[in-house]
Amino acid sequence: MVIGGTGMLAGACQELAGRGSRLSVLARRPADLGPGVTCYPCDYTEPDSFELAASSAIRQSGKPSLLITWIHATAPNGADQIHSWTDPTRHIRVLGSASANKAAPGRSEAGVEHVVLGFVVGPAGSRWLTNEEICEGVLHAVDHPQPRTVVGVLEPWEKRP
Repeated sequence: MVIGGTGMLAGACQELAGRGSRLSVLARRPADLGPGVTCYPCDYTEPDSFELAASSAIRQSGKPSLLITWIHATAPNGADQIHSWTDPTRHIRVLGSASANKAAPGRSEAGVEHVVLGFVVGPAGSRWLTNEEICEGVLHAVDHPQPRTVVGVLEPWEKRP
């Protein structure tokens, strides 16, 4: 199950489905991501909408073994909610670069793998990651479990775009 998979993570969803995974994607803007992917419309900032979409996905496809969440600060409890509703075997949470400077995660994040999205520094300056780089980083985290995966760089912080 992927939360927020029709935008920047669309390529990762298509790759996972191409590997034979049956994927449920909960998203504000559902999209046709191809065979093996079922999208469920929801607004993860509204718990009732979010829970209804998650329940529908679980009813149709079963409990997810892998949960990938990219939930922005507009729903600060969203990742915890979906984790408790689905009880996945693995949970990979995608976070923006600013999260690298925050305090260590609380007890609700215990066992959750984090993918921190950084930036790229080159001779002409710095830039944010492309959708393709983000997808590659998330897929790397899927294939190589570890507590924290950084995509791009987080230092020097003052060089971020």
